[in-house]
Amino acid sequence: MSWFRRLAASLAIVMAVASCTPTVNPATGIREATLLTPAAEARIGAQEHPRVLAQFGGAYDNPRVARYVTDLGNRLKNVSEMADQTFTFTVLDTPIPNAFALPGGFVYVTRGLLTLANDEAELAGVIAHEIGHITARHAAQRYDRAVAGQIGATLATILGGVLLGDAGAQLGQQAGGTAAMAWVQGFSREQEFEADLLGVRYLSRAGYDPMAMATFLESLQAQDRLQRLQAGRDPHQETFSMYASHPRTVDRVVRAAAAADGAGGRRDQGAYFAVIDGMRFGDDPREGFVRDGAFVHPELRFRWRVPAGFEINNRPEAVYGRDRSGMAMIFDGRRLPTGADLVREARTSLPGVTLAEGQPRRINGQDGAIAFGSVALDNRPGEAVVAVVRHGGDQLYRFVFLKPGGFNAAERQRLLATIDSFQVLSAAEAARFPGTRLRIVTVGAGDSVQSLANRMAIDGWREETFRVLNGLGPTDRLQPGQRVKLVVAG
Repeated sequence: MSWFRRLAASLAIVMAVASCTPTVNPATGIREATLLTPAAEARIGAQEHPRVLAQFGGAYDNPRVARYVTDLGNRLKNVSEMADQTFTFTVLDTPIPNAFALPGGFVYVTRGLLTLANDEAELAGVIAHEIGHITARHAAQRYDRAVAGQIGATLATILGGVLLGDAGAQLGQQAGGTAAMAWVQGFSREQEFEADLLGVRYLSRAGYDPMAMATFLESLQAQDRLQRLQAGRDPHQETFSMYASHPRTVDRVVRAAAAADGAGGRRDQGAYFAVIDGMRFGDDPREGFVRDGAFVHPELRFRWRVPAGFEINNRPEAVYGRDRSGMAMIFDGRRLPTGADLVREARTSLPGVTLAEGQPRRINGQDGAIAFGSVALDNRPGEAVVAVVRHGGDQLYRFVFLKPGGFNAAERQRLLATIDSFQVLSAAEAARFPGTRLRIVTVGAGDSVQSLANRMAIDGWREETFRVLNGLGPTDRLQPGQRVKLVVAG
C-alpha cells in the first residue's frame, strides 16, 4: 500500500472513531456532542461495579448502614436533574476515607469515610458531590479527552511513519502518549468545582446545610496531615488520598456553598451517630491489622513485628510497607505445593529473578528459608531479601524486603528481626485481638479531650486522632453533654 493510501485509510478510521453523539447535559442543559452516550455510560458502570467491589474489599456487611446510605443517596438523587434514573449507592469495606462515582449512576463511599464524617449533612455533601460528577457527565468529558489524546497519538504515529519511517512512528507514539496522559489524570479542578456547585445545589434542595461540605473537607485535610505526620513525611506534601485525588480547597467549597439557594439547613448529627455507633473502625480482623507495633491476623492466627519506621498499607492481597530510606516490604501468602522445597521457593518467588544465596531457617519453631541476592529496581541496582515460612502444613507466608543500592548492616538486622518475629497464635491468643469499633459517648462534667483520648484503643497519636475524628481544632475543648466518637476494642 502506498503512503497516500495508508494515510487515507488510517484517517478514515480516526474520523470514524471521532464521530460524536449530540446529548443534552442533565446538569447544565447545554447540548454536548460526546463520544460516550448515556447508554454506554450505564454499560460501563455495570461492567466495572463488580471489579470495584473486588478491589476495595467488597460491600460493608452491615444492612443498617447500607440501607441508610442508599436512602440518603436516593434522597439527594431525587432532587437532582436525574431523579428519574436508578442509582446504586455502595459502602465499601475499607478503612481508607474515599468516595468516587462511576458513569451510569454508581456512587461509592467507604466505611473509613463514614467514620470521619460528623453528621448526616457532611456525608450528604460527599454523596451530593459525587452525584454532581454523574449529572454533569464528567466521565463522558474525560472519555472524550482520552480519545482525543489517542487520536493525536494515532495521527502522530501515522505522520511519523510516513515522514520518518519506523523510528519516527515510535517517536510519535511517545509524544502522543505523553499528551494523552496529561488529559486523563482525573477530574480537573474545574470539574471538581462544578461538582461542588451541583453538590451544594442538591444539599440545599434536600434541606441540608450546604456548609457541611466545607466542614467535612477540613476534617479530611486534617486526617491527611495526621497520616503524613504518623509516617514521618512532610505534613504539607499531598499523598494518595481522597484529598489529593479530589483537588479542592476549603475556600472554593465555601464559595460554592455561598452560591447555593437559601442559607442554613439541618445537620442531623443524632440520626447519623445512631447509625455509625458500633461500626468497624480501621482494618477488619478478617484482613489483619496493626496493634501495639505488630501486624496481627486473628483469623489466620499469626503475628509479626512491624519494622521500626515503616508505614504499613494493608490490602486484601498483601501487606505493603515502606520507610523513609526507600526500603520496601511485602508480606503475602499462598498455598504450598506438596513436596515443594522451601529454599527454592525463597530463591525463585520473585518474578523473573533467582536469588544467588539461599538456606533453611527455623522461624519461631516453624520450617522456613531465606534467600539473598542482587535485583534491578527501576533500572537501578538493588538488593532483595526473601524469607518464607510454612504455617499449618500447606500454607506458605512470604516476607520480601527490597532496597535500591542494598541494605546496610543495621537495616539487615532490622529486617531479620521482623522475619524471626513471625509467631503462630493459639486460639486463645487470637481471641485477644478483636479489632476496633466506633462508639458514641456523651461528654461528662469531668471529661476532657485528653481523658477521652486516653481511652482510645489505638497505637499512639490518641489525642490527634480523637480531634480529627471529632472535627476538633488543636485548641477546641469539649462541653458536657456533647456527643463524640471513641475508638474502642471490640
